[in-house]
Amino acid sequence: MNGFNSHYFFDADPARAELLKALKSEFPKKDIRVQVGDANPLIQELARGFNHNGTRGVAFLDPYGPHLDWRTVEALAATKKFEVIINFPLGMAINRLITRSGDIPDNWRRDLDKCFGTNDWKKLVYDDQPNLFGDIDRHKVDDAGSRLLGLYVDRLKGLFNHVATPSVVRNTRGIAIYYMIWAGPHGLGHKIADHILKQGEKIKAPKPNR
Repeated sequence: MNGFNSHYFFDADPARAELLKALKSEFPKKDIRVQVGDANPLIQELARGFNHNGTRGVAFLDPYGPHLDWRTVEALAATKKFEVIINFPLGMAINRLITRSGDIPDNWRRDLDKCFGTNDWKKLVYDDQPNLFGDIDRHKVDDAGSRLLGLYVDRLKGLFNHVATPSVVRNTRGIAIYYMIWAGPHGLGHKIADHILKQGEKIKAPKPNR
């Protein structure tokens, strides 16, 4: 099996980037490029120049928190040549930003809007009910996590021809922290990804959000 011709690594942490640079000496015959900085603009720039005939790519997107900009996913999808594997940090980061009271700091809201590429998440995660005093009580719904996952998967389906059912990644206490999601332009890749992801814990496909 032929390997990849080029390998690009982007990391905002200089120390982590130095560890990645060590790969160059370990694999001297490989074209390995490491850049320090926000991966979002760097990946978007790479995607814009990715127009070689017959070339294909796989992007593994592993954000520290809700910092994967939706525009980055859009840029990769627009090439029609990239498959993406996203470590979606739903339990570790995203769901934690959505407070039970609904009082969310502005910078958190901006992060969530960028992550989903829309502010539709607001309509999904809260239930507003009038109280006896004529005011509105806002409560976070119990299934907020599954609704958010459904929204993200739905939006991926709007960009890519194929999206596999996510696979849950839990911590040592059994709490779901990540969902690994594959999306791509080709049916064969979908078949392979679905088979691999189903080897982990099986979850029901997220319901579409209307």
